[in-house]
Amino acid sequence: MTWKTELRLDDLPPLSRLEAFCKTCSAARYYTAQELLARRALQHAHLDQVETALRCVQPGCGGAVALYEASSGETEAFQGGMP
Repeated sequence: MTWKTELRLDDLPPLSRLEAFCKTCSAARYYTAQELLARRALQHAHLDQVETALRCVQPGCGGAVALYEASSGETEAFQGGMP
């Protein structure tokens, strides 16, 4: 089991961001869980089902996408060191 098969879309906080990365043209589109929940067919779907239902929105593409949890953009400085 993976996080995509265990989590449902309605388990996520409404403003959590998901990245849909096109496997064909490499375009990326960001969605909030709230945006995807507005689609009636996805209201109780697991994230792997959401991934299967989404398609690339680039004109002329329509390829399958891979769904990722978008990071908050925060990075941490390297804290390690060599003794």
